[in-house]
Amino acid sequence: MWVTYEYEVTLANLERGFDTQNKLTPTNDEIGVGIAMTPAILVDGKPKSVMVLNAFHMMTLTQPENEELKAYYRQMVYTLAHECGHVHDLATKVRSFPEIWLQVRLDRYDALLFEAAEASWSEYIASRLSAFISPPELTAQYESTLCEQLEKGIPTIRSSLRQYRMHGNVSRVLSETSYVVKKILVYASYLFGQLHGLDQSFEEAAPNANSMLRSDPKILALLKRLESELRRLESSYGEWESFEVFEPVKKIVLELFATFGMEIESRGEAGLYVNIPFSEGTTPNLAEQLEFLASRRAEV
Repeated sequence: MWVTYEYEVTLANLERGFDTQNKLTPTNDEIGVGIAMTPAILVDGKPKSVMVLNAFHMMTLTQPENEELKAYYRQMVYTLAHECGHVHDLATKVRSFPEIWLQVRLDRYDALLFEAAEASWSEYIASRLSAFISPPELTAQYESTLCEQLEKGIPTIRSSLRQYRMHGNVSRVLSETSYVVKKILVYASYLFGQLHGLDQSFEEAAPNANSMLRSDPKILALLKRLESELRRLESSYGEWESFEVFEPVKKIVLELFATFGMEIESRGEAGLYVNIPFSEGTTPNLAEQLEFLASRRAEV
């Protein structure tokens, strides 16, 4: 466990024990700020969990009698419980997939889908296991975060697709959209885990998110399928026999991309193929074209 005042630096420099091109970075955007993470690492070839905690926030735990910090103290206790949920989850996955977890290398197509699917499961089960100790306001906070991600993320994806028509960089558009797709699914999973842990329904306990999603039936249907698939995964938790258990969630990831206008196909060892069919939603308007041309001239 690391309790550090240099949270971002500690994460970036953490020795993972396996090859990865992605440095660990905390969430830090207009929607959320991460203060704790429990990544998996390999130690002598064996998967282990390591908690990395932001000391600026965790110092609250040294003042349990401070009435002014009481609400935040509860949040930090919950944060520790949530991270312990991640520790438990890794141990369960390692027992289910001995000698495999973190050691199997997926092709680019499967890696793209599995990353979002497994992250969704991971936050679902950590939230599900820690819901019993959550502050009363947490459900509303998770709901608000999901609503904000939908409100800002969906236009961001659609803007990225229109920009692709002009710059033509497949790697760029895939990176931009996959980040937001993953965030939508993960924030939904936080909320579903919290609700299931408290035995509450999405429709009754998250009315604002439910109302917002009714205006986009396709995304609502996909997120409700996600909720069902996460319940299914939990029903056989500890008895999984292969990575195939994640296939239904991976399919939801793929269909969410398609909902926005991106068709992603496997090319085996060659990687993946991305097709963005022409449509009104993927075609830049005149103002966007002029802005793009102006930016290109400025670069020259």
